[in-house]
Amino acid sequence: MNNNIFLRAIAISLLSNNGKFSYSQTGEMFSKVSSYQAKRWLDKDWDEQKELEKYITSLNIDWSKGWLMIDDTVIEKPYAKNIECVYWQYSSKNGNFIQGISLTVLLWCDGKQNIPIKFMVYEKDENGKPIKTKNEFAIESLKYALELGIRPNKVCFDSKYASNNLLNWLDNNKLTYYSQLQSNRSFNGKQLKMRRFQPYSELGMLKGVGHKVNVTKHCNRYYVTNSTENHITSQQIVKEYRVRWKIEVLFRNLKQLCHLEECQSQRTTTQKHYVYVCMRALLLLEKQNQRSVYEAKKYFQQKFIGVK
Repeated sequence: MNNNIFLRAIAISLLSNNGKFSYSQTGEMFSKVSSYQAKRWLDKDWDEQKELEKYITSLNIDWSKGWLMIDDTVIEKPYAKNIECVYWQYSSKNGNFIQGISLTVLLWCDGKQNIPIKFMVYEKDENGKPIKTKNEFAIESLKYALELGIRPNKVCFDSKYASNNLLNWLDNNKLTYYSQLQSNRSFNGKQLKMRRFQPYSELGMLKGVGHKVNVTKHCNRYYVTNSTENHITSQQIVKEYRVRWKIEVLFRNLKQLCHLEECQSQRTTTQKHYVYVCMRALLLLEKQNQRSVYEAKKYFQQKFIGVK
């Protein structure tokens, strides 16, 4: 049976249900796809990134516009037993460490469309070391985006991704970035927290970064960009950085509307496949562009299970 049939059946089942998702709902809604077939398809070995790439390259989009942003979220698994990729993760929402899956996503956005380009589920090897760090993934995924022909107006990310390697790589590839900075970063020979900033940006050098940057302070947070126009204001830098909020909305919608946290499979492979299906489900919602995503979910519920 065609993979697209399983993808569509599970995605629509995710969108059509408010309660806890189970494979049996797929079998109840689609006579051609049983719950056993849906589970077996998710458990099979197939490359979710290749499937996402097929979808991306099928889109008629002007990739020379828009923004790229990268961030991560924790898929909470507080009662998980023996799920391979569940580790203790710090959750900013909970302000504490919880058990969960760390999901990192590179997202493209033009203000109207939000397209996940690449994602990573954090894993460790048998020695307990990361197979790939989030910062390594950041550079890898951005290189991948360029190979696909995506040339964003800017790239946004928060302070945990603002490594010297990433900032230098972005500037070398003539990509404009906007990021937060940790207060202990050294700027013009002095830690940011030890400096006094005027209500405008300051041009200078970050330690370990081989190009000039504009740095500013706003509401006790520090922001940086390699856009070195002398007239750029603090407000402009912060405004450009705040485009990154789109990826926070993506994570919220995946969890609230697409049941992202409800896969109980013990296999990392199946967890990755499930994340991919959740993303495709959200893209189905966003295609209903005459409606908000919440109205679109209601539409799917009315159409497939008769919710009023």
